[in-house]
Amino acid sequence: MLAPAMAPLTLEIVEGPGAGRQLVLDRRAIIGRLPDADLPLLDSQASRRHAQVSPTSDGAAVVEDLGSANGTFLNQNEVHGPVALDPGDELVIGVTVIQVRSPADLAAAPSALRAVPPGLAIAPQRPQYVNVEALGAGLAEPGGTPEPVGTPELDRFRDVRVRRRAELAPIAVLVLVALALCIYFATR
Repeated sequence: MLAPAMAPLTLEIVEGPGAGRQLVLDRRAIIGRLPDADLPLLDSQASRRHAQVSPTSDGAAVVEDLGSANGTFLNQNEVHGPVALDPGDELVIGVTVIQVRSPADLAAAPSALRAVPPGLAIAPQRPQYVNVEALGAGLAEPGGTPEPVGTPELDRFRDVRVRRRAELAPIAVLVLVALALCIYFATR
């Protein structure tokens, strides 16, 4: 339990999915992908129950990895047991960076959210490798409806040339196998 005079630390997601969310660390907190976690992460690299952070009586906190698949990192070092957290420390869980902030840090700056550098911030763009005309036509053949080849739900993403090659691939394999067998039996 925290001593009554000590103000609790705050965990803030400063980079990654869910950036800007804060959690006041006034009790033991579970961090992970579970929706009912104390600090739920929208990070596919995080485990459902990834790490646990517990406040200590001296105003600090302790972090512990809960057997996650990708590990928990504190200040770029992997956590292998309970490790003390201090204000300014950074936890990395998956691609999410969580900063430990003291009440003084919060008073100085309400958020430590890191902006995306202008060089990396780009507007969403349509991929250049997709044949827009084929997508609009639903990959229909000139004479009628599209023929399902391979995985129908992925066909709409396939370029028409690639689709034609995919249709010819089984025939080409059959011809190569027949040719190999002919050569094998001819040399015997």
